[in-house]
Amino acid sequence: MSHPELPPSAQLMNLLWGRAIACSLSGLAKLGIPDHMSLADPAPVDSLAAATGAHAPSLYRVLRMLASLGVFTEHPGQRFTLTPIGACLRADAPDSHRGVAMMLTDTWQMRGYEHIEHSLRTGDNGISAYAGNANTFEVISQNPAHLANFQVAMTNYSAMEGANLDPLLDFDSRFQKIADVAGGHGALLAQILRKNPSLQGVLFDLPEVIAQAPSPADAGLAGRLHHESGSMFERVPAACDAYIMKHIIHDWDDARSHQILRLICDQLAAHAPTHGRLFLAEMIVPHTPEPHPAKFLDVEMLAVTPGGKERTESEFAVLFENAGLQLVQVHTTPGPICLIEARVAQ
Repeated sequence: MSHPELPPSAQLMNLLWGRAIACSLSGLAKLGIPDHMSLADPAPVDSLAAATGAHAPSLYRVLRMLASLGVFTEHPGQRFTLTPIGACLRADAPDSHRGVAMMLTDTWQMRGYEHIEHSLRTGDNGISAYAGNANTFEVISQNPAHLANFQVAMTNYSAMEGANLDPLLDFDSRFQKIADVAGGHGALLAQILRKNPSLQGVLFDLPEVIAQAPSPADAGLAGRLHHESGSMFERVPAACDAYIMKHIIHDWDDARSHQILRLICDQLAAHAPTHGRLFLAEMIVPHTPEPHPAKFLDVEMLAVTPGGKERTESEFAVLFENAGLQLVQVHTTPGPICLIEARVAQ
């Protein structure tokens, strides 16, 4: 939203409107407005309102504002079409961000940012300012709607990032059994197993998450995909020669990340000390000053997670070393996500 031709105060004001933008996008996603729109045929506001139960004059004002930012295109007669950006808000888009838009304004998210001053003063996440000792994921799990939005958002991320990661997931000739730790509903693991037909897989997450995951038969992976539930701070699936976690370590501080990594290291050391691998699908914070998604996601971690953060490559290397692992390679992708490969330290 930066416009160098504007005076600095106006540029700052444009940044401060971020809340209005995020909340408006979220509201439209929750109402399903973009699902009734297309890239080609202008939709009248009155028709969109009638189809979704929205208030037409208010809907027009929100669409007009977002059209000025390139999310929609406004046509004469209060009619709108999607732009490629707006199309990502459709539930059926291949790179849908509808779940992400809905999640980012759920109460637990908003309260985290509401208390960002608390985070700046103390280093604690904003949620702790109102939820006490309950961590973010306990807060989410207490509200079925929030948990559902969170899982849909994670599935959105998997679909978006899965295409970028896919060329790096040729595992058939290297491993026999891979565990996706804190793998949610299993979108990434299903992608890996379909790509590697000889590989066995274990989806591991909390009981309430596994209960909502598609069954191995429904995923078309009966006999190859197995479900296990438990806490990754207490155990991880045994006897695997590969482990993968996507956007998990960034949720936790170094001490709790160490707990998870140490458990994985112990399993690899016992069952696959030489060829076994751990893969972390994470963003890496660059050392350059330019904008980067990892820098924005890092502040998200500050506001809403129990000590989570995005890390530099050197910070990952230290984290691995302290857990008995060693960094092997950082595999980059066309997007901001990387596949970070580690092994048992030799």
